[in-house]
Amino acid sequence: MDPAQLPPWDLPEGVTSRYVDTSPAGLKFHVLESLPDTLAPGQRPPLILLLHGFPNLSYDWRFVMPKLAAAGYYAAAFDMRGFGRTHNADLSPVPESSIRPMTALRDVVTLVHALGYEVIHTLVGHDLGAFVASVCAIARADMVKSLVLMSHPFKGSPRLPFGTAVSPRLAHKDAPSRTGGGKGDAARADPDIQTSLLKLDPPRKHYKYYNASPEAAGEWTYPTGEPLHRFLRGYFHLKSADYALNKPRALRSWTAEELAVLPHYYVMRADLSMRGNVELDMASSGPSDSGSDGRGGGGGGGGGGETAWLSDADLQVYTDAFSRTTFGPPLSWYKVLVDAALSADLACFAGTRLAVPTKYVSGTSDWGTHQVPGALEAMEGGESVRGDCWRGAVHVPGAGHWVNMEKPGESAREILELAGSV
Repeated sequence: MDPAQLPPWDLPEGVTSRYVDTSPAGLKFHVLESLPDTLAPGQRPPLILLLHGFPNLSYDWRFVMPKLAAAGYYAAAFDMRGFGRTHNADLSPVPESSIRPMTALRDVVTLVHALGYEVIHTLVGHDLGAFVASVCAIARADMVKSLVLMSHPFKGSPRLPFGTAVSPRLAHKDAPSRTGGGKGDAARADPDIQTSLLKLDPPRKHYKYYNASPEAAGEWTYPTGEPLHRFLRGYFHLKSADYALNKPRALRSWTAEELAVLPHYYVMRADLSMRGNVELDMASSGPSDSGSDGRGGGGGGGGGGETAWLSDADLQVYTDAFSRTTFGPPLSWYKVLVDAALSADLACFAGTRLAVPTKYVSGTSDWGTHQVPGALEAMEGGESVRGDCWRGAVHVPGAGHWVNMEKPGESAREILELAGSV
């Protein structure tokens, strides 16, 4: 079915949707946009481009966008490749082999040019979108004027072997060297973390490797309908501030013993699918001790009911989207994240740091900030972000991983603060 024939989403006032066909250069993108109420003739307000994460859609940004537009910006969000209603104009499947970092970069550049812009005033990425946004800012610092990363800190560009073939005539004690091992590489790193996790009692497995496995797409997707709706409700709940057991802290190392403190949505019970892990934790979920904006969502004896930040009607948008597309294409991103060969092109940027004004934003209840030991510290310490470009980390009270949905007002405020400073 042509996604353009699907019923439109119910969007807040001031947010509209349309399709932007960039073929043959790119995809037919499903785009949400919000513009200032009044525009002078010929005026092009600065562009703020918003990238969603997994398992998400451009719909995530619906309450952030009007606030950006009210401040005089053109806010645009789109369903990323493999997600939602973005598709090939000829309706052929988007090949899994096209879901790569450099293709995502091309998607951003192609769409921005189609919108009539050459510069993104502020690029904002949440979760997976933060990874893509980091790649864009590293590769096209000329195009990205400022950067906000949400819920996924940038640990740094790839490291390549250095000084392994120095000419004998140049090999002397004063020769430059790079040893690595900074804060971005945790003090100790287990080279076979999956095997080590399986030795724990009970055995565990890392969610990225599970999501990259052949069985993950089917287990995430089926059965659809009410079971999928219930699973997504639990998944969103457990990663939010509404789940009282989210008490994140920095991890000392990439070792099984240290990663074992992570919740089951990150380091799973090895004998269960993601649905099984969510069901396990929802069964023991108690009342929220925070609740987003105090608006409920905890609920005793399982919690995770309808919340003000994610109503059942809102959640149905995600249920319908992934029932139609399956989780197969989006989960292909995890193959990229665990298989270095699939992201080998990023080695072109080895040794580079983010060199545009950069801010990090997450919720105080977000384990995503710490799931990769040392990643946030690498930003703060100047390893992955140039020191004069670092604008600090903000941890929003009462929000978890979905800070842009749980706290849209605070998220917009932090975006605007950076946007207004450049």
